[in-house]
Amino acid sequence: MGKGIAMRLPKHIYKEFENVVGPEYISDREYILAAHRHPTTMSMRKPASPDAVILPGSTEEVQAIVRICNRYSIKFIPTVSSCIAMALPNQPETVILHMKRMNKIHEINEEDRYAIIEPGVRHCQLKPEVMKRGLSYPVAAVGTGGSVLTSIATASGENHVHYSSSKTNRYLLGFEWILPTGELLRVGSLANEAGWFCPDGPGPSLRGLVKGYVGHYGGLGVVTKIALGLDTWKGPEVMPTEGHSPSYKVRFAQDRHKLFIFKFPTLDKVRDAMIEIGRAEIGYAVLKYFNATAALMATESANDFWELWNSGLFQKELARPLYVYLATWSSEELAYEESVLWDIINETGGERVKESIRLIYEDNMDFFVVVGTLQRVLRLGCGWAPNKLSADSIPHIFKVAKAIPEFMDEFIEKGLVLNAPDNFMIIPWEYGHLAHIEQLYLWDQNIDEFGKIPMVFMQRSLETDIRHGHHATMPPRYKTMMEKLGPLYSNYHVWATKIKEAFDPNMVSNPLP
Repeated sequence: MGKGIAMRLPKHIYKEFENVVGPEYISDREYILAAHRHPTTMSMRKPASPDAVILPGSTEEVQAIVRICNRYSIKFIPTVSSCIAMALPNQPETVILHMKRMNKIHEINEEDRYAIIEPGVRHCQLKPEVMKRGLSYPVAAVGTGGSVLTSIATASGENHVHYSSSKTNRYLLGFEWILPTGELLRVGSLANEAGWFCPDGPGPSLRGLVKGYVGHYGGLGVVTKIALGLDTWKGPEVMPTEGHSPSYKVRFAQDRHKLFIFKFPTLDKVRDAMIEIGRAEIGYAVLKYFNATAALMATESANDFWELWNSGLFQKELARPLYVYLATWSSEELAYEESVLWDIINETGGERVKESIRLIYEDNMDFFVVVGTLQRVLRLGCGWAPNKLSADSIPHIFKVAKAIPEFMDEFIEKGLVLNAPDNFMIIPWEYGHLAHIEQLYLWDQNIDEFGKIPMVFMQRSLETDIRHGHHATMPPRYKTMMEKLGPLYSNYHVWATKIKEAFDPNMVSNPLP
């Protein structure tokens, strides 16, 4: 059969899966399979089709499915929202484990500050529940429909409040893990039946194998339940929302919450201000944000975006911005933090952006809570993709940013991508001990062979990183890119391959393309 056409499981294997989950929770219907084989409209590659989609309802069902896959050498990919290419098949004889049935919040422990959840729990479920209890956690900047477990335990989970919290891998506590062979492993304090409060137990920690920097994207089995740590929340128990989507507003009380957006003459000045604010340990969120993405999120239609973008306002005001959100327990604390902030801004040469831009964010404070408007980035109907997605010290990451024109100018001059060289964000972690960079670029799908643009773009970006020795590209799940990037990251690709072979001897758990 041709590529993209389902091969169908042999009847006896299909029946074994069906006996595990029941006939209503497995399908090989063509229209069901089609939804799980197209990563995006940008792809020029004819994708492989899954042979079936299976919806397990418990850890025991997942374990049984994985054992069947090992018995018959069938590959499996666990997924919830399938919004990235790694969640879809890259070769035949693959089944999809769609985890959306497993959507229970098992416990919110207010005293020890953790929540126990399953893979199908979305941010729009968990975040309101913990906010009611004066608690919080960093929501991955993927929108409210993203899986909490995925961002905490198995995939990337960058967020707008890294500065006062951290990368989401720091929030993973005890967890249940079905290994690629089908063995159930309870990790951390769970291993000794001591509860969910700790990810580590006696001996070497396994948390790094499951999550590490970015996660294994289903390449090392299935995480079926986790505990995630919770922070205190200085905001309202219920989001104070006015209006209806897409024309809604979320405002916070000005006596304890205040937002500033500054612009600077150079990236070096942005860097210096970011470092000094971290040293002072003030603020809830600090970041240099995208400008084209900000324009998309600030408008309600494609026509509105083009009118704003063509005006040049965001290119002028938000080329080198610094967003600072102060969230405090009292008005006195807010006054102190604002005073310190202004000292730093005056010393580093910053000034406020136009009032109209700041008001956009004051009316949409969910930007710092659940990022409810992120899907507007998709509105243009063009190709888009993230780039870089890695972290190092703040000075190092700003060197990475200043090197972006070295590879991007060529694409802009040829009209292959949107002329938005400043459309990248830098978010410090943990009051500036590290910083994350992400670039977002957009291109016209009417261009001949448009599908080649992202691969060539990322290749030029990677070559720039290697030339300068920059730690800027997220370690990928593609063999050829792993081998090129590996020497910059202590030959991580060698160790990743050894771990994969040890944990997945039959190569059934979302193998590398």
